Amino acid sequence: MAKIEEVTALLIDEISSFQKSVEQLSEKTEVITNHKIKVDIDQIAKLFIGFEKKLNDNYHLEERQLKTIQNKLNKTIIFPNWMIVLFSLFFITLILSFGFNLYQYKKSREIEQVAFESGKSTIEKHMLSFFNDNPKTLKTYKKWSSKNKE
Repeated sequence: MAKIEEVTALLIDEISSFQKSVEQLSEKTEVITNHKIKVDIDQIAKLFIGFEKKLNDNYHLEERQLKTIQNKLNKTIIFPNWMIVLFSLFFITLILSFGFNLYQYKKSREIEQVAFESGKSTIEKHMLSFFNDNPKTLKTYKKWSSKNKE
């Protein structure tokens, strides 16, 4: 029986030490559950602030570049300046050419009219001189002319 008493005493000691361990564990668990962990986020916040600043700077830079490109596109025209000058000179030359040709046409009509009148009077003078030199021919011409009129 002594052994049973010894084993019981050992079991009682073990149970009491186990109970103490459980009590310590529950105290520690309570301390851990009540303990609030404070995380130091200052360095992370600084990194995010720096990153945000870089993003904003890049955004503003891109926005300025986009506005510059839009302004350049708004100021550009479809045709280059040299082409506008070339077409303008072509149309001015074309208009001047038409004007000059019209002027020459009117002048040529006047010159033709003057030449016609001059030729007509020259032929009339020549015929009168011929008929004055040849009176028989004048009579023959008058006969012929009267037949053709009828």
